[in-house]
Amino acid sequence: MTAEELLSTVTYEATSPEHVPYKEVRQALKERHIVRVRGLFSPPTLRSAMRGIASRFEAARDRKHDPRDVEVPRTNFQKLQIGANSGVNSRRTLGRFLRILYNPIFAPDVLGLRQEFIRLARFRNGLYRLPQDYAVFGTDDGFWSCTRLHQYPRGGGFMVPHRDLYAQVVTDDAELGYYQPLLVLSERGVDYDEGGAYIDVGEERVEFEASCQVGDVIVYDGSTVHGVADIDPLQALDLQNFGGRIAAFASLFRHLSPGTNSYEEMARQSIRRFGVDEPPRQS
Repeated sequence: MTAEELLSTVTYEATSPEHVPYKEVRQALKERHIVRVRGLFSPPTLRSAMRGIASRFEAARDRKHDPRDVEVPRTNFQKLQIGANSGVNSRRTLGRFLRILYNPIFAPDVLGLRQEFIRLARFRNGLYRLPQDYAVFGTDDGFWSCTRLHQYPRGGGFMVPHRDLYAQVVTDDAELGYYQPLLVLSERGVDYDEGGAYIDVGEERVEFEASCQVGDVIVYDGSTVHGVADIDPLQALDLQNFGGRIAAFASLFRHLSPGTNSYEEMARQSIRRFGVDEPPRQS
């Protein structure tokens, strides 16, 4: 199955979050586990924003982050993530190599993507049947929008196949189900030549970003086994520049209590519910 064969039957057009046919999108996700929405974002505007971020970028700002410090993602923070452990003292591994730029909507707009993050969060709320501005500008019912960029650098950025178990625990507990929208901010063949995001469909691994454009929104559900294939693995590793494969997120996160073991408990709860090993690939 090609990327276009996968996406062509699950592509929807909308010019604003209010005009998305959410009922059809949710049904397609139930049946196919992935959809593409086009028209919500302006590709030229996004390209301009990416050039601005690249021009201001400083690799020296990279920091490590102890996930038990649950307040860090609620600040402007640049994190270089290399490793396999997906939680403190967790038996579940999640190998990955990427950079994350956290930029909450309620923090200073250092990335120049404020309106894009708001629009993406409102689209997410539509999927969940939540009020338009729920957890967009602050914290509602203990939930907030973790708006951020994921950058997979040329020369080996990757993420192994997995499901979003921690985030799924949070929204399942709230009886919302689980959806993960991502905004595509780079293109294969333009910003990088090899690799990119994929999902597993049966025994096939489909690199769906081969058919995506800047401005596309991809959504997958909690059953989707997905990851990021190595970005230009034979090129020299480039950590000094902001490039390669880039995507934006506005995930619905629970505000965990600082100074407690709440993150570790979430990891244990995830293992109790889903186990350690990855589930069989979806059909």
